[in-house]
Amino acid sequence: MKTLIKLSLGLFLVLFAIGCTKNFEKVNENPNQPALVTTASLLTGVQKSLCDDIYDEWWGGRQSLLYAQYWCQRNYPSEDRYAIRQNVNNQYWRQINHSVMNLVQIIKLNTDADTKAVASISGYNANQIAVATILKVWAMQIMADTWGDIPYSEAFKGAANPTPKYDKLQDIYASFQKELKDAVNMIDLNESGFTSGDVIYGGDMSLWKKFGNSLRLRVAMRISNTDAYAAAKAIVAEEGIEFMTSNADNAVFPYIGQAPNNSPLYDAFWTSARNDFTTCATLVDMLKGQTDTLNTTRINPFAGLVDPRLQVYSRPRAGNYKGMPYGMTEGQTQTYWNKKVCPTFYGAAAYDPSTAPVILNSKFAPVYMEYAEVEFMLSELNSWDQLHYLNGVNASIDKWRDISVQLEGRDADWVAAFEATKTAYLEALPVASKTTVMAQKYIAFFNQGYQAWAEYRRTGEPQFLLQPGQHSTGVVGGPYTDFIPLISITTIPWRMTYPQQEFTVNASSVKAAVAQIGVDEMSQKLWWE
Repeated sequence: MKTLIKLSLGLFLVLFAIGCTKNFEKVNENPNQPALVTTASLLTGVQKSLCDDIYDEWWGGRQSLLYAQYWCQRNYPSEDRYAIRQNVNNQYWRQINHSVMNLVQIIKLNTDADTKAVASISGYNANQIAVATILKVWAMQIMADTWGDIPYSEAFKGAANPTPKYDKLQDIYASFQKELKDAVNMIDLNESGFTSGDVIYGGDMSLWKKFGNSLRLRVAMRISNTDAYAAAKAIVAEEGIEFMTSNADNAVFPYIGQAPNNSPLYDAFWTSARNDFTTCATLVDMLKGQTDTLNTTRINPFAGLVDPRLQVYSRPRAGNYKGMPYGMTEGQTQTYWNKKVCPTFYGAAAYDPSTAPVILNSKFAPVYMEYAEVEFMLSELNSWDQLHYLNGVNASIDKWRDISVQLEGRDADWVAAFEATKTAYLEALPVASKTTVMAQKYIAFFNQGYQAWAEYRRTGEPQFLLQPGQHSTGVVGGPYTDFIPLISITTIPWRMTYPQQEFTVNASSVKAAVAQIGVDEMSQKLWWE
């Protein structure tokens, strides 16, 4: 499934044996194998592998993008109805933990007295540790928010501890907060960041500091239901705290756009030659300002408003934007798209921006964290502040405009029309409230499925998401097609069930975790939910 060759932890210091004769080492050198794999190389591999895994067609496309109702599957829609594939569950548990192990190795090599001098070839030791720690917490928060209690304090020790215990989620979050604060505080802006290998920020430690502080705020906001925002307010009150302040601060991973370095959703459609996904009606209808006439409890907070991002997130068919209704059976989806009302993004020849949205571009840069999210958090933290709310909406719209210009070559006429739509939209936008701020945050999170899914579980917003048992499509008065999950659940999933492989390789620990959380089901709430 993956083409990226993972860097092994044991490759950092590969030293050739020094012989007794003067030229022995020259004779035995392999010119195609580097004698030294630097921490910079490890960092590049981790930054790419995390995006390859979290934003791909499997762990992203067939899980988080579905749970957030950004996408639907045109074919094989079992995952839309919450029937997960255990091989996917198993594989991504392993792969993301493997990436984090490489980050732990970067930290170790920059800490140990025997290796830190060599590691400093790639940059100042403390700054390398800070970067690796920020990425470690970023990845492990997604893991923890997906499964709940997971191995953390005893994890990443390899053969030294192959059966780590599962920590309680509240203890893991306490570790996240401490590690991030320590990481930000150790950043020395007078010293070098990574001298190479940092695709996200090019070694700019001032940007890593903003990212670290912004991530601290995300972590603190995620547990707001448990502490009444105390952790988040404490961070904002810190003297000299600086978060992301513009889209220039966004943490993204731009792909080269050539195999094996294509953006993962491009590979999902063209490298894999698949046509399984299309934009979900939930998102398209919200962006169109369309009301739901079939389910009166689903309220579109932006009814009557056309969002300028609609033309970026989807593509029209015969001039009309139409999303796939969520939660249909395989036969229903095929009947629906065969009527030619729902767009197909796949073109047999290649990606075409006239038919495929920009997230399928081979150079599209998945997001680690962005400025718009910071503004929405600050709005929430300040009793749904209007200025922060508008800053967040503006930042998101501008980001997607600029991406379209950069990757799709949109011209000045397109930009002018886009800006006119944006102005009309902002002038009519309803004022800041929990409903509007969280709905805008959801729209801004497009393609960041795990964040949108987590925020829905934290806040219950946006209320426009289709719930099990509701009418997916039909006409007023019926007949209806209803969203009926393939598992016993009455809500959007609260968590993912533990990988089955864990019951084989770490049975006692995972069984203790199940007893700790209550039941290993998707209907089991997490601590912060």
